[in-house]
Amino acid sequence: MPSSNPPASYRFIAVPDGAMDSSELEMFMAPRSETDDLYHYTNANVAMYNILASGTLRLSPFESTNDLWESRPLWPNLSSHHEDENWLDPQGNLHMDLWVDIDRSIRLHTKVACLTRDFALPDYVLNRDAARGWGHLSLWAHYGAGHAGICLRFDRQQLIKSFQEQTGAAALRFQGPVQYVSTQGVGPYGLDLGQIREFGADAAALAYAQENHASLFFRKYLDWKNEAEYRLVQLDQSLLPAYIDIRRALSGVLLGDAFPAGRHPALREALKAYPDVEVQQLKFQNRYLHRFPLTLEEETEVTPWTEPRRRGSLEERLGALREATTELKELREAAKLLAAEYLTAIEATITALYSELKSWPEVESGVSPHSLAVPEEQRARQPGVQGERVHYEAGFMCMVENLPKPSLTLVVAAAVQILDGHQLRLHAVVTTEQWKPDEGNIRAERWRAARTVSIEETNAALSTLLADLRAAVDAVRPTFDELRGHTPGEIG
Repeated sequence: MPSSNPPASYRFIAVPDGAMDSSELEMFMAPRSETDDLYHYTNANVAMYNILASGTLRLSPFESTNDLWESRPLWPNLSSHHEDENWLDPQGNLHMDLWVDIDRSIRLHTKVACLTRDFALPDYVLNRDAARGWGHLSLWAHYGAGHAGICLRFDRQQLIKSFQEQTGAAALRFQGPVQYVSTQGVGPYGLDLGQIREFGADAAALAYAQENHASLFFRKYLDWKNEAEYRLVQLDQSLLPAYIDIRRALSGVLLGDAFPAGRHPALREALKAYPDVEVQQLKFQNRYLHRFPLTLEEETEVTPWTEPRRRGSLEERLGALREATTELKELREAAKLLAAEYLTAIEATITALYSELKSWPEVESGVSPHSLAVPEEQRARQPGVQGERVHYEAGFMCMVENLPKPSLTLVVAAAVQILDGHQLRLHAVVTTEQWKPDEGNIRAERWRAARTVSIEETNAALSTLLADLRAAVDAVRPTFDELRGHTPGEIG
């Protein structure tokens, strides 16, 4: 008969209900050896831009934990002497303000760093990584950004050493594994009303926390057992988070199965301060999570899409671009004032044409500001770009759309440009745009004119151009009517 006592290396565990195959039973009965590693699951942004960038791990407020045992107040039992009756209200109950003061002194001033313990299983176990600190699928889902995050590996002793060496007026520091239980009361009597009156609620509460830290900070409800949590706890007089230096303790970085490869460059930058840290990629396949070493290769030098005409460093070229932008902005403000008079004349002519064209039969017409009359090859370039420099350009256009639209459109437009050397260029154009289902929008210029003049010549040249534009509309109308199936010149 086999012995009824298991080997010393085995643990008594609760076997799940229901039938278990041999491989599953083997895993549950196998000895587990705890390693010296601790793991911390988080999202990629926190890992790269907070933890790795600062070289610190944050101890978060104890009240922000996800177990109601910890996020809600805990009222410890109190002892009293007959002389302590003045602490009671008229109904014989302890004043609630004292409970709040005790809770503030303990729970609200406590910070905690939550990590995951790491256990190795024998090689004969089919899934020997089932108890590893990096292999908890539920923790990846809850804390690791749905497997797209990062799990940081720390050397336990180095991390504890950094934690204990922190500077600052910390009253209490504790570290250790969390125990998972099904019931957790308010703990033993430890707070005495007489001591509170003698030494103050804050001092008595800290003494109570030190004496009962295991039950206060290292007990969680049984539901959380899968987290295999290890904690670093600090209780001080600040309500702000605390931070641990992790630069000597960090030993590995594991990327979740869904960690995007596009974030490798950012991770590589974040890890430059940690040249000896091991990087691994996790991959999930056939219900197993596997680890693979990952080398974050330096990016090869990227050849620019085109070599810039301007020579010099990035700072020099950027400075030149900003200078050109500032200069052209100043020129545009002056040119805008110069163009205002001529734009008024253009708007008046286009508006008068609109009043006439809208009376054509079966059309819809409208006027809007637009520099459409300027041909594409002469339009203003952005600041600093080689070629003709246009200080300012603007204009107006009238669109006459045949109904039902958008079958055919007549466009009448005029514009002015202010150039270097006190030169102005005037433009006018008449076009038709016809939509055909098999060919798309067909645009045809029916008439175009342009004049480049000095300031002194502008008024006369603009009057002539606008008169020519008015005549061009009359000349183009028969074509427009013919295209839309109307008798040329038909009056509505």
